[in-house]
Amino acid sequence: MRTRAAFLIPVHCAVLLLASAGVALADPGPPTAPPSFQPPSGVLRHVDAPRTAAPLATANGMRGRELVVLVGGFQSCACDGTFDALVKRLTDAGFDVRRFGADPRYPYDTFGPIAPSATNLRDEIRAVAPSYGGVHIVTHSMGGAVADAAFAKGLSRPDGVISYVAWSAPHNGSDAARMSEAAKAAGGADTAVRETARELGFTTDASAVRDLSTARASSAPAGVIRLDLRMATDVLVTDRDSRLPDVETRILDGALEGHAGILTDPRAIDLTVRTITTRRVPPEDRPRVGVRLLEHKSRLIGGVVLVALCALAAALCLWGLCRRPLAPYVDPIVARAVALRRRLRP
Repeated sequence: MRTRAAFLIPVHCAVLLLASAGVALADPGPPTAPPSFQPPSGVLRHVDAPRTAAPLATANGMRGRELVVLVGGFQSCACDGTFDALVKRLTDAGFDVRRFGADPRYPYDTFGPIAPSATNLRDEIRAVAPSYGGVHIVTHSMGGAVADAAFAKGLSRPDGVISYVAWSAPHNGSDAARMSEAAKAAGGADTAVRETARELGFTTDASAVRDLSTARASSAPAGVIRLDLRMATDVLVTDRDSRLPDVETRILDGALEGHAGILTDPRAIDLTVRTITTRRVPPEDRPRVGVRLLEHKSRLIGGVVLVALCALAAALCLWGLCRRPLAPYVDPIVARAVALRRRLRP
């Protein structure tokens, strides 16, 4: 019996680690369940908005009112409070704020493929930009991959985009998504594991996860001010996932859990608002030694996460090979995890 119990420990850990990997690109707050069906692709199609450059000044030479478009991440909703702290600062500064996905003419399926959402983001900005003196884009998590794809589809400075600030963006795709896809390909992510992840609030079957496993950012469009922000303690979007050599990056510290913590971090919000209001990236005012230490910390955490994800993928692949003989022992563990989640759910 002791041998059997010892053997089950890594299997139990693998189930729990899969649930952790599923949140790799999710926004914080109560997770939303995936839709029971995906709408036909025709629902998301519409005629592209005309490509009209936004006016940069009003008739009297004063800069017109500007718009900030906010793009949330995987499993987010335009109705959630992801950006509440930033919205308050922006509205106090006199900006209009628009959440991508709130307008039904330009839907954002945060479980679905990235490409249609990127097209909708591009077309929404092109449609509304002529009414403003300029447009700024702020993204969190997978929203950065959507914005990257929108730029790859032609969104640019002539469309009125002035700046693009990405928080915890997986510009290079997600190691967590790649490991999830590898495990599924090997037959490791079976129904029991998927159902456990879903009960814990995550889904591994979404098209967005597949797209994030292969996502790659294109070059930053000319004339658009770029800034990337992330926390050194972000274990969900690591340095490997986010690093772009041609984009200025600020690694911050402070939050115990960096992926959600950046959304309310005062320095992240201040840097974002200053970039938007001044139309330039604020100068680095921290000691160089401290910055280097944070970069080292971020790379170290990213390395640990990568090793953990590799171990998880290996465990799931092993489970895919051995699930039938082990099912009588593992199924009760899965049932207990699901029951625990239901008891803890508010």
